[in-house]
Amino acid sequence: MAALVAGSLLNLSNNPHWFVRGWDFPRTQIVGLSFVITVVYFISMAVSAKPIGTTTDVVMATLFVFLTIWHGIRIFPYTRIAPRQSLATEHVNDDRSIRIVVSNLLQENEQHELWLSTIRDVDPDVIIALEVNQRWADALESLSATYPHVVACPQENCYGMILASRFAIESSEIRYLVQSDIPSIDAVIRIKSGELIRVVGVHPRPPEPVRDQDSVPRDAELLLHAEQLREETLPVIVGGDLNDVAWSRTTRLFLQISNLLDPRRGRGFFNSFHAQHVWFRFPLDHIFHSRHFTVREIHRLREVGSDHFPILIWLQLEPEKKHEQPAMTDTQEDHEEAEELIHRASESEANA
Repeated sequence: MAALVAGSLLNLSNNPHWFVRGWDFPRTQIVGLSFVITVVYFISMAVSAKPIGTTTDVVMATLFVFLTIWHGIRIFPYTRIAPRQSLATEHVNDDRSIRIVVSNLLQENEQHELWLSTIRDVDPDVIIALEVNQRWADALESLSATYPHVVACPQENCYGMILASRFAIESSEIRYLVQSDIPSIDAVIRIKSGELIRVVGVHPRPPEPVRDQDSVPRDAELLLHAEQLREETLPVIVGGDLNDVAWSRTTRLFLQISNLLDPRRGRGFFNSFHAQHVWFRFPLDHIFHSRHFTVREIHRLREVGSDHFPILIWLQLEPEKKHEQPAMTDTQEDHEEAEELIHRASESEANA
């Protein structure tokens, strides 16, 4: 129990080391594990007929309550009893709507037809596919009749991506904002009503022990997008595998600086990873949108052979609702923190 408390308190640090930032992820697991430990402890006390109410008993109960409250406060905004940040659509207008699927395919996944059949079944307007290598790019060719407009950047390093659209792509750019082998796709799409929207696909590299990489490059890429999108006048959608959880400091900072909304707030976790392990799931695949949109639907789709579930969102363009959907507020300190992270990432890449 002491280890869970110590790890939880590491979140107070801004240290970007992968071990420190790794404790951002398992908040629900920590609460569940602390509950199990506490129950087992008190059952063992009862079975051994030891008196209840000792100092150790009080400490165990106190630590459990602390962990539940500590993590519960951070998880609560993503429960269905919390207020929704994005409004639900009230008056349907298909000409002003867009359905997007974000899907990390898993580069090694060879169940192409399972994934393709899922896409055909849900029939989105736009696909943001991640971990696309040439083999997966070839498989996606079978969808070209439905999605003739494509921005493709296949790579063999698990960070290739494709944006495919049934709507016309008016302009697009493949960008490498922080690391020379980590792309993002930035496109302007004309929906059925003729209106333009900006869609950005992202997949930053996570903090990880294998490369001994900290979270600075990931955080810097997200915050660079946030700063660039902040003053965008077009409606904006950002989607991808952020390799970060919804309740992390970085995700909150991204929302505060970008003025975008998180449609999961008040709707649920929509845990997308890990598809094969129920006990080890986190909301890693994200879709954010500007206040121009309301939400018609959001779903986690079926397993497709990847370690990630695809996420589907159906948004409707309703800019008249902007003032009813306030974004998270930012401070000067937030911008200073973002600038520091971006500067550190720039220096690190220059010295690499």
